[in-house]
Amino acid sequence: MASSYFLDSDVILDFLLKRLPFNIGAKQIFQLSFNHRVKIFVSSLAITNVHYICTKAVGKEESLLLLEELADLVKILSVGEKEIFSAMKSGFPDFEDAIQHFTALQDSQIEGIITRNTADFRKSKLPIYSPESFLALFK
Repeated sequence: MASSYFLDSDVILDFLLKRLPFNIGAKQIFQLSFNHRVKIFVSSLAITNVHYICTKAVGKEESLLLLEELADLVKILSVGEKEIFSAMKSGFPDFEDAIQHFTALQDSQIEGIITRNTADFRKSKLPIYSPESFLALFK
């Protein structure tokens, strides 16, 4: 069974919008998912944020196409009341990152969170990986 990881919005955007130089690592992470070496989870909040940013960058129609591409490679976890209230009480420096963290905790098979913003996840109960440190696990 493939290992499971939760992906933060920044890495998703790097992949979908081909943001240099970060898209290189992001593409490799999604390639691992495509090859069934890892299972990637994202939150419904990430999907909304990604849609908003992609729409500004490439327009609504292209943004929706990108989200369809993404949905083929990930499993989407819902953000609910439990995650919101846990995030409020967590002491995370960034509320959105706290929501992402508590959403990742929903699924016990998730082994860590991949983000370029590791500093805001210091209070995480899960291991935190930059794209580079995550990819190093597969070398």
